[in-house]
Amino acid sequence: MKTRSIKIFALFIIVFSFIANGQTTGDSIKRHPSQPDLFDAEHTRQFADYLYKSGQYDFAVEEYQRLVFLDPGSYTAKTGIIKSFRQMKQNDKALFFYEKFFPSPDTIPVSLQKTGVVLNTLEGYYPQAMKLLKISKIRDDEKETLMLGILILQKKWKESLKFYNASDQNQNAVFHQFGNAVNRRLQHPNKSPFLAGAMSAVVPGLGKVYTKNYGDALMSFVIVGLNAWQAWRGFSKNGIKSAHGWIFAGIGASFYLGNIWGSAKSAKKYNEKLDNEAINEVKAVLEYNY
Repeated sequence: MKTRSIKIFALFIIVFSFIANGQTTGDSIKRHPSQPDLFDAEHTRQFADYLYKSGQYDFAVEEYQRLVFLDPGSYTAKTGIIKSFRQMKQNDKALFFYEKFFPSPDTIPVSLQKTGVVLNTLEGYYPQAMKLLKISKIRDDEKETLMLGILILQKKWKESLKFYNASDQNQNAVFHQFGNAVNRRLQHPNKSPFLAGAMSAVVPGLGKVYTKNYGDALMSFVIVGLNAWQAWRGFSKNGIKSAHGWIFAGIGASFYLGNIWGSAKSAKKYNEKLDNEAINEVKAVLEYNY
C-alpha cells in the first residue's frame, strides 16, 4: 500500500544511516535516542492529518484506523475516519464508524451531535435522527433547520410548510432555503394516477397530456387510433369473421390498455420528479453546510 511503502522507505533511510555511522551491533539495529519513531501515535496522527488535508482521504482512513489501534481513546482518529468517509461521499461507512465509536447517545461529544443527526438523515434513518436531535445540545435555530430537513426528506410537504411558517427564524439562511424548496414543490400539485388513467381510457393519450408528457401522449393517440382504424376497415370489408379486423383489434386493445397503465405510471413519475428535485436540493445543502 502506498502509505505503508512511504514509511518503509523512510525506515530504510534511517537504518541505512545507522549502518553508515557504525551504530549496529551484530545482527540487530538499535535506534538512536535522538531519532524519531515514525510509527508512534504522534507521527501517525501527523501523517494522517497531512493525508486528509491533501485530499488523500482513502489513505487518511488507513492511518487514522492505525492511530485508533495505537491510541483507542484518540478523538482525532475517530473524527478523522468519519470526516474522511464523508469527504468521499460514503455516508453509510461514516455512519457505521460513528455508531461504532459512539454506541450510545451518552458517549457522543457535543461537537459531533450534529454529525450524527445529519448522517442518519442522509441515510434515511429518520426516527434515529429525530431521537438524536431531541436529546442533543445543538443550537435551537439549527435544531429547527435539521428538523425541517428531516420532514422534507420524508416527503411530508404540508407538515413541512406548516412547520416552516410557524417558525420565527429570521437569520438562518439554510432554514429559509429549505422553506423555499417546500414552497416550490407545493406550487405544483400532485397528479392523480387514477385520473390520468381514466382520461386515457376516454381519449388515448389524454392522461399523458395531463401529466405533461406530450410526446408519449401523441404516440399513444396515433398508435391506438391507427390500429382501431385498421380493425374497422377489416370488419367493414369482411364482417365479423375478418382475420385482418381481429388481428388489429387485438393489437389495438393491447396498446389501449397499455396506454391507460402508462398514463397512471406517468402521473407517478411526474410526482416523483418534483419530489426528487426538492429532496436532492435539501440533501446537497445538508452535505455542504453540515
